[in-house]
Amino acid sequence: MAHLLNVWPSVRSRLLREDCILLLFDYDGTLTPIVARPEDALLPDNVRFRLANLASHPRFIVGIVSGRSLSDLQDRVGVPGLIYAGNHGMEIRGMGVQFTHPEAISARPILQQVCSALTKACERIPGALVEDKELTLTVHYRSVNSDLVGEVESAVTSLTSQLVAGGKLRLTGGKMVIEVRPDIPWDKGKAIEKIRELYDNRPFAVYMGDDRTDEDGFAVVQAMGGMAVFVGESRQGTVAMHQLDSPSEVSETLRLFLEEVAGNN
Repeated sequence: MAHLLNVWPSVRSRLLREDCILLLFDYDGTLTPIVARPEDALLPDNVRFRLANLASHPRFIVGIVSGRSLSDLQDRVGVPGLIYAGNHGMEIRGMGVQFTHPEAISARPILQQVCSALTKACERIPGALVEDKELTLTVHYRSVNSDLVGEVESAVTSLTSQLVAGGKLRLTGGKMVIEVRPDIPWDKGKAIEKIRELYDNRPFAVYMGDDRTDEDGFAVVQAMGGMAVFVGESRQGTVAMHQLDSPSEVSETLRLFLEEVAGNN
């Protein structure tokens, strides 16, 4: 896996051959550092400035594909002219797109019941947090004492087991979180495919992400002939062919996109 900044000259040359670039990012751990509480993950001003400037350039289509709810994502980024895909791409808005997965809407009553039960269960576990994102739920345990993490996992499993077995819900893991989602054939990769298909010229796709839920996006982008970038310390188990160490390096890469790719149009 090549560090993107170490091979930037060849990456730059590749990008300059493209008339249109679809530039997509995860949010937490990619554009912003991972923090203990989701509400504290604030987008740095320099990143917002660079995203806005890239989005205004005719060579780029810029978007965010995140597990956060769509409304939360839009409020946090606050840049017009971007495509926003929330809840792992189950809801997409921007650039004329208005999409919400119909099966995710149908599953909302079940998720509300599970959310209520999980919230009560997690009240007994200091540091545990249940985040209701309307179309999905996230159970955070980053602030939970390591001795009690098993209790969080047991609570989630026991309260969702019948629904998971019945094909109504599915559980996925992430960085100190458990995601509770409708059991539908949809993920970040499917969302990226849908976004790219909106454009007749099928732009060159770049996707940057840091977590297991981003692997679907990596696989799809590379199958398209695009570039997937894993953000974090180099590790086994990712399909991404490029890597950056941290959100600060993502910000530096945005600067290079802006000055050395957009600036050469």
